[in-house]
Amino acid sequence: MSNFSEIEKSENSRRNFIKTASVLAGMCLLNCDVRGQEYAITAYERALDDENIISERVKVKSGNSEIDAFLSRPKKKGRYPIVVVVSGSTFDDEYIQNMTAKFAQEKFVSISPNIFSLQKDSMTMDEKRKVLAEQITDENIFRDLEAAIDYLKQQKFAKRKKIGVTGFCFGGRCALMFAAHDKKIDAVVPFYGNLKTPAFANRKQDPVDIVNQIKIPVQGHYSENDEEIPLEQLKKFETNLKNQGTEVEVFTYQAPHGFFAYNRKSYNAEAAQLSWQRTIDFFKKNLN
Repeated sequence: MSNFSEIEKSENSRRNFIKTASVLAGMCLLNCDVRGQEYAITAYERALDDENIISERVKVKSGNSEIDAFLSRPKKKGRYPIVVVVSGSTFDDEYIQNMTAKFAQEKFVSISPNIFSLQKDSMTMDEKRKVLAEQITDENIFRDLEAAIDYLKQQKFAKRKKIGVTGFCFGGRCALMFAAHDKKIDAVVPFYGNLKTPAFANRKQDPVDIVNQIKIPVQGHYSENDEEIPLEQLKKFETNLKNQGTEVEVFTYQAPHGFFAYNRKSYNAEAAQLSWQRTIDFFKKNLN
C-alpha cells in the first residue's frame, strides 16, 4: 500500500494522482465497496439474522430531500441510547448494516444514514470521486447525520439525550469531525479514520486541524501498519487531546486497515472482536 503523500510527490499532475489514488486499499472513499465484492464473506454470525432485533430501511428528511438510512433496534419495548454509524464508502455495505444490528443486540438504537446519496450507481468512479470532492461536503455530511438523529428523536424507542457516533475509514474521520461540530454528541469511536485526508478529497479541515474542538470522550481503533495514518501522527493527535483535558484512549492492533470488515480480505477476527468489546464498554459507560 502506498502513502498518499508519496504519490502526490511522484505524480506530475492532479489527474494522474487521482487515478492512482482510486486504486489504493487504504482510504475507503470510493473503492471499499468494490473490494468488498472480491472476497467471500467470512464465516460470521450475522447480527442481522437475530430475531430479537428489528432492522429496516427508513427515509429521513435531510435539507430539501430525503435520504435512505438503515436502522436497527431491540424488539423489546423500551427507550434506548442512540448510536450513529458512519460508513466510509457505501450505504449498502453489509458489514456496516450488520454493525447497526450488533449495536441493537447490545441495547442501543443504531442508524446509518446514506451520506453518499449524491453518488449514483450509474456513475463511473471518476464521476463519483468528483461528486465526493465537490458536492459531498462536510456541511452536507453533518446535515445528513443530524437528520438521522432528528428522525430517531421522534421515535418512541429512542432516548433523546444520550448520543454516540462511530465510523469506519473516511466515516471514522467524519465521526471525529461531527463530534467537534455537534454539541449534542456524547461520545465518539473512530475506526481507522483518517486524521488528514489527501488533496483530492477536497476537505477544508480534518481532525488534526480541529482537535481543540473535540471535547467529548474519544476511543480510537487503528492499525499499527496503516501508512495513511502514521503512528507518529496518531500519537500526536492523542497527546493533543490529552493535553487539553479531553478523555481519550487510542488502541492500535497488529492488523491491516479495514480489520473490522468481515466481508473483506482485510478482516482480522481477533482485532475485530477486541475492538468491538472495547467499543461496547465505552458506549455503555458514556451513553447510559
